[in-house]
Parts: sequence; C-alpha cells; structure tokens
Amino acid sequence: MTAIESVSAYVPRYRITADTIGEAWDGFRARGVGEKRVAAGDEDAVTMAVEAARDALSESAHDRGDIETLTLGTTTPPIEEGDVGVQVAEILGLDRSVEVVVHSQSTRAGTRALVSGLRGESPALVVASDCPTGDPDDAIDHAAGAGAVAFVVADDGAEVVETATYAREYPGTRFRRRGSEATETYDATAYERDAYTTVIGGAVDELAETPTAIAPTAPDGSMPGRAAGAADGAEVYHYADELGDTGAASPLFGLVAAWEDGVDSVAVVGFGDGAGADAIAIEGSLPVTLDRVATDISYAEYLRKRGHVLPEGGED
Repeated sequence: MTAIESVSAYVPRYRITADTIGEAWDGFRARGVGEKRVAAGDEDAVTMAVEAARDALSESAHDRGDIETLTLGTTTPPIEEGDVGVQVAEILGLDRSVEVVVHSQSTRAGTRALVSGLRGESPALVVASDCPTGDPDDAIDHAAGAGAVAFVVADDGAEVVETATYAREYPGTRFRRRGSEATETYDATAYERDAYTTVIGGAVDELAETPTAIAPTAPDGSMPGRAAGAADGAEVYHYADELGDTGAASPLFGLVAAWEDGVDSVAVVGFGDGAGADAIAIEGSLPVTLDRVATDISYAEYLRKRGHVLPEGGED
C-alpha cells in the first residue's frame, strides 16, 4: 500500500461551550461534547479544506505541481450542484491535469476520500472537511462542529497496510433532505446504536489483524466508546468532546488525536449512515499538533454564524 507523508488539521477559531447552549435550551442534548468549534460566517467546507490542504502541502516533500490526484470528502458542500473539488484545486493552484474526485452524501465520505487517494496516482492530496448543522433544539445541532483534515499520500511515511469495507442497509439513521441544510435522524436510539456498532464491527472484522487502537466516526463524544466493543476493546480516539461532530472529517481527527498521544498503530474507521464503513489500518505516525487557539462566543453569536433564528426569549 501507499503511505501518508504529511498531515494537517484546521479548526475554526470560534468556540461555544455545552453550558452556553444548554442555558438557551434548558439542557444540552449532545452526549460527551463539552465544547465545539463553529465556522465563521465566511467559512465553509471548501475554505476549511483549503486551509488544511495548504498546511499539509507545506509539510510535504512534494509541492503542489507534483500532486496527481485530489480527493475531497464532505457532507456539506456549499452548493448542491457544482464541482467543489475543482474549486479547491483552483484555489490551491494545483496542476490543470490533476484528477479530482469528490465523495459526499455520507459521513463515510472522509475515509472514502482517503481510500480513493490511496488508489489514485501518487502523490495525492486527500482532504476531509465538514460543518454539519441540525435544527437548533436537537442533539444533532448541539453536537455539530466544524473542521478539516488533509493528508499528502506518497511512497514514504506512516504506512497504510490494509483497507477493508463493510455495508449493510440501515435506512434513516442520519440523513439530509434535498434542499435542506439541517441533518436529521428518526431518533430511534437503539436502532442507531445497532447500526453504528454492527457496521463498524463488520469493517474491523474484515481486517487481517484486530487493531489495538481505533479512530471511528464520532457523531458525539459518547458514541465512539461503543466502537470499542465492536473492535474487541480497542483504545478509542476522537476529538468530538472538543470539536463537536466534524462529520466526514471526524475519524481523521481521531487519527490526529491518536498520533498526538504517540500511538503508531491505528485503524481509522469511517461510518456512514445508510450504512457502510471503511477500516484503514495504519502503521507508524507523523508529528501533528492541533491548534487549540479559540475565541469563545455567545449563543446569539452562534445562531448568527449558523444562520439560525433566535429562540423565543433568547439573547438579543
């Protein structure tokens, strides 16, 4: 297989705490999330992808003219029709002949992008970038964060030793209707947990060796713990407690967390409701530190940045 040569992560500087949101709604509904990052009014999946990609390229032995493939994973492209991957390539100044592939419609899109980049022409630039939203009073929106992770895939670095996939239909666990910006669920908790653990477990079981550490998709700070049982008690890494739900980027943020902790053998598992999962076994690690500089915002500021209206009796 190929290797991950360089890595970079980008998070918006705006932060809101669970307590701040909870005070506005008489309780915070996202389990295991203490705070999260919020995209600025002029930030979206494309701008965050560019920020992460620029830094990954600066850490690489390859320059932008060497990149043969660009793969992008996001569930929140800023337009419904139009090649956002080409926008990212243009802003980064990649060669006009670069192969551009975009994965979307599922939080599995981040690992789909990584698998696609590994199979494409090397060196490749892989980016997962997301900023999901929900209805202001539900658990999805309370968890919803923002951020991007980018890799340069080449011949040297942290080695990708194996990939596996698993698919089993679980309709309705998480979806966004056409024309809507809000992600929804049927709020069938037991059903959603079963989908998550069964499909993640199925992908991990397809690997030749059981991982000792796992970085799964993290829709909140509680659900990833259930992946441990699906992976025979593997140590679980995620960033949802600090960043919120970063959608397609969340399992890659989990890899960043593992590398920050000095772990050099990790299975990244991207889960997408519907449902399918990718398991990517990686040996070795790269130096990476997530920039935690933050500016705290009020709930009113949060609503304005997310395009929500203020709740009745809310802060002016």
